[in-house]
Amino acid sequence: MEPLLTEENGGIAIMPLPEAFLQELKMRSDISDVVSSYVGLRRSGRNLVGLCPFHNEKTPSFNVYPENGSFYCFGCGVGGDVITFIRRIENLDYMEAVRFLAQRAGLQVPENRVDDGMAKLRARVLEINRETARFYHAMLMSEQGRPGLAYLQDRGLTQATIRHFGLGYSPPSRYALVDYLAQKGYQPSEMIQANVAFKGRSGRAVDRFSGRVMYPIIDLRGNVIAFGGRVLTDAKPKYLNTSDTLVFRKSDALFALNFAKNQGSQQLILAEGYMDVIALHQAGFSNAVATLGTALTTDQARLMSRYAKEVVICYDADEAGQKATARAIPMLRDAGLLVKVLNIVGGKIRMSTYVPMANRARPGLNSFWMPAEMMSSTA
Repeated sequence: MEPLLTEENGGIAIMPLPEAFLQELKMRSDISDVVSSYVGLRRSGRNLVGLCPFHNEKTPSFNVYPENGSFYCFGCGVGGDVITFIRRIENLDYMEAVRFLAQRAGLQVPENRVDDGMAKLRARVLEINRETARFYHAMLMSEQGRPGLAYLQDRGLTQATIRHFGLGYSPPSRYALVDYLAQKGYQPSEMIQANVAFKGRSGRAVDRFSGRVMYPIIDLRGNVIAFGGRVLTDAKPKYLNTSDTLVFRKSDALFALNFAKNQGSQQLILAEGYMDVIALHQAGFSNAVATLGTALTTDQARLMSRYAKEVVICYDADEAGQKATARAIPMLRDAGLLVKVLNIVGGKIRMSTYVPMANRARPGLNSFWMPAEMMSSTA
């Protein structure tokens, strides 16, 4: 039986994943189907062969064995079962790979001894988040979304980038999303659990976000788990984020890590906000991530250490940015990361900063340029 981490009495205990569950998971996750979604395979007798996704090669040496549910590359020596394949190809730890495959197969992972009712509610929250993201994106592309689209275009974002990040717009009406989700069969109590709505004074569910550009927050398995929203007027708060829910804790998630984890350079750029990250990705720096409206936490630092050996802090050089940088450096170092700081000349980072930076950087992302000095922090 494979280990399963659970929290009990404030500590970490180890429990096994049931062997029956693992067998069913592997049975429903046919290795040929799973691998073929990443690798072009051709039949060779009873087996399948293709170019290895884990190293560069011109002659296929990557073999899939459907009869025993395994794979092996004779070129680089990597092999294992379908869980191992997903761990390697998606850059996930063991339990994240299990959850990835379970979601794909329509299975519920028996973790943390969560009762069936709670597990179903978590699934409903994820469904609501997915439908909400679709609604916001459709609104952005509609006549109602013109203010939001104009804001994003004025910030220099292309249509391709807007689609890539699934950006959206929450209309000013306080019932637009609630009514849409109700038509999809979701209950007001479920919308409130997902924190896309709250109970108004009349007792009716009311949209949490209105008149804002919306940034979906996506986990490592591709689930929409939360949202950030930026208001387009002088109203406060300027940014509004999803509160902690059954599927989301802002202290241990990072914006755009779902993209950055697969870029392969062992380096992450820690930017200040959603738009900084999106601008960096558009300029070619797909290893950029950001915290979610809060200061960096130790959980986020440890999360970054799973996917990188080095973190470049790319905060504004104003007083607030300098304080945030000074606080983040020891936290990242304690997580075992090499820390560098991008010293921005002129204080604030703007979209126009990233364009010359990217043009000088290509083809390599490790030696990017901007009107600043990249240096190892001595703080």
